[in-house]
Amino acid sequence: MGAIFACAAFAAGAAVGPNVRAVPPDQLPNYWVMTNTSLNVDVPNSGVNLSKPTCAAVTYMIGSDGMTHDIVVRETIPAGDLKSVAASAVKDMHYVPGANNAARQPVFTYIIIPFNLPADPATRKKIADACTLKDFPKAYR
Repeated sequence: MGAIFACAAFAAGAAVGPNVRAVPPDQLPNYWVMTNTSLNVDVPNSGVNLSKPTCAAVTYMIGSDGMTHDIVVRETIPAGDLKSVAASAVKDMHYVPGANNAARQPVFTYIIIPFNLPADPATRKKIADACTLKDFPKAYR
């Protein structure tokens, strides 16, 4: 099942309607708050760049049920098999409505997932910043 999901998640792009509010990651807690304290993630035993410092940018929709939908990995730098791990992580995220979302309005957002980051804060930031989706949401609907 995980392999089937991972293949579907990498489609050219999920169709997120224009009526779904796009929310940048820094504003997401106003609309939805993640409740997970840990994530159940599928990790391959072997693959390309699994141990390299990497970031992945993943767009997704949070539905009125607080579950993630329309998951698409947009960037993985450097390219490699951590793409499937990023999709698996987002698939397992669960949310409750934030302070500005009593109506449980679905939103379209993205997250940057870092992997194998070094201890140096400046280097960590540089790696994560490489996956910022500068033209979000226009280019990603």
